[in-house]
Amino acid sequence: MDPLDFFPYQPRFGQKEIIRKIFNAAMDGRRIFLDAPTGWGKTPVILAALLPIAINLDKTVLWCVRTGNETDRPIEELLSIKERTGLGIIGLSIRGKRDMCLLAREKEIRDQEAVSVLCRKMRNKCPYYLNLANFRFKFTRPLIFYDILKLGISKGVCPYFLQLSILPNAAVVSMSYNYIFAESIRWVLRHYVKMRDSILVIDEAHNLQNVISNINSDRVTIGTVDRALNEVSSFKDRRAQHLKTKLKKLRKILEEEGENIKGEDDIFDPLKLIDEPEFDDDDFEYGFRLVSKIYSKQLSEGKAPRSSLRHILDFLRTSLEYVSVDGVVFLKYKDKGRIVFERWDMRAAEVLEEIWNYFYTTIFMSGTLKPFRAFADIAGIDSYEGLTASFKIPRENILALVIKDVSTRGEELSEEMREKYAVMLREILNVLNVNTAVFFSSYRIMNDLQEAIADIAKSQQRNLFIEYEGMSGDKAREILDNFKKETNGILCASMSGRFAEGADFPGRELEAVVLVGIPFERVTTRTHLYISYYQKIYGPDRGRYYSYVIPALKRSSQAMGRALRSPQDRAILIAADERYWNKQYFELLPSYFKEGAKLVNIAAAVEFIEDFLHS
Repeated sequence: MDPLDFFPYQPRFGQKEIIRKIFNAAMDGRRIFLDAPTGWGKTPVILAALLPIAINLDKTVLWCVRTGNETDRPIEELLSIKERTGLGIIGLSIRGKRDMCLLAREKEIRDQEAVSVLCRKMRNKCPYYLNLANFRFKFTRPLIFYDILKLGISKGVCPYFLQLSILPNAAVVSMSYNYIFAESIRWVLRHYVKMRDSILVIDEAHNLQNVISNINSDRVTIGTVDRALNEVSSFKDRRAQHLKTKLKKLRKILEEEGENIKGEDDIFDPLKLIDEPEFDDDDFEYGFRLVSKIYSKQLSEGKAPRSSLRHILDFLRTSLEYVSVDGVVFLKYKDKGRIVFERWDMRAAEVLEEIWNYFYTTIFMSGTLKPFRAFADIAGIDSYEGLTASFKIPRENILALVIKDVSTRGEELSEEMREKYAVMLREILNVLNVNTAVFFSSYRIMNDLQEAIADIAKSQQRNLFIEYEGMSGDKAREILDNFKKETNGILCASMSGRFAEGADFPGRELEAVVLVGIPFERVTTRTHLYISYYQKIYGPDRGRYYSYVIPALKRSSQAMGRALRSPQDRAILIAADERYWNKQYFELLPSYFKEGAKLVNIAAAVEFIEDFLHS
């Protein structure tokens, strides 16, 4: 079967050649890196290349995306391919129990832990799960998450286990990162899919460095201990009182540790949290038995089952396992008035290289995957075939500027630099009478300049939309939808936030991007430990480059890319930090920016913008 027969569109931008290269490399089991911008067509290209292999060699394509909300995209493309070929291709996007459990929906339970416990404890009584045993349905087309959910609701069967029952017959399965990278969830997939006969596709693969860290890390607070104490207090037996005494000792130790934080963050010894209260194996065994009773009691009272005691015990026991592991550190710091104790896993290559061996081969794709050698080192990959693709954006469609004499360098913005940025933003926004996103290097820098931005927006009678740290997904969607309706709105967001990556602004929804600073990590104990760990592995120069420089410039590049989704788009891209002109940083920026970039002062920038807008 010719892979080009599976491509549902008229090939362009060199897609035909890339399809053949991916097909040939995947047939040989070679790992593939594909660097191509959003809008180029990475998803249908990779599907077209892999489907003949899946069909002829009886392999499953496992498509891995960042979040559950993104799982439908490859299945929607698969539907287009089915319409073109007429083949009975089965594919589905799967979600976790929180999205799929009908019993939890009835009880209005949305917490991940609570839904998981509800399912485990109520399964043998759940009518939806029991009905599934006698349910028969012939699946002949790709199904997105909502298709399966709707079918489950209409037939009175469990959508979660229904989707799992379809997995062995699916050619393509789309899922969130957790199903691959979280060991506690990966076993679910292994039960239904032969991983050695699967081709893994990692979407937005540039995120892997942080993904592993987030999945393997954990944190607790004194509040977690207080809630655990409250749970144990409802049990009056001698062992419960004994455990309660040890938890009180733990609380006292955490208070003392919290009073001795040097700087913004500091390290702590996890053994102190276990040895001084004298936690032993019996305490953990008994504690987890109590957790089971706590869950049962909460369910009987109609409450969502969740336990802080379980969290504390998990944190302590897992921390004990990792206490001597190089690349895992223990940090304490203040966050919104609370003292947080975190187990932080800095490892990437060591963890990831084991995972890749589970699969027949793996395809990594992103618009910011380069430099390939650096990504390969970080992801624990020895050999690969690197492919680069793009669409040609006419030089006259992009205005790329780096602004002189402004920089967010240093621990804090000086009063002088704050005023320079305020002047620059006022002058530039005054002529940028189009939808404009101002992406800041951090929420801290954005907060420093927020008053100035608000004054500018008010004086120019423009609507201002502001992202804030910890913003809910619903609120973010509301802000995004309202901004897109504007013609000269101003969106303020962090380059580390949700709008700088993944948000889509086609056409005139976003015509200008201003980057205020470079999003380097703030230099704290955490940053020093991270850089030191990478320098130990890769050497002083490469270690700093991999851990500090590349991640920051990838965030900048992702933010720039929000304004360019097709060859027809016109965009003004302003890098408002003179350090972007530094060769080491400049070479990591997108080619569409580098090709015509100019280093200018504010006055010259205004002239270039006016000329561009009137051309």
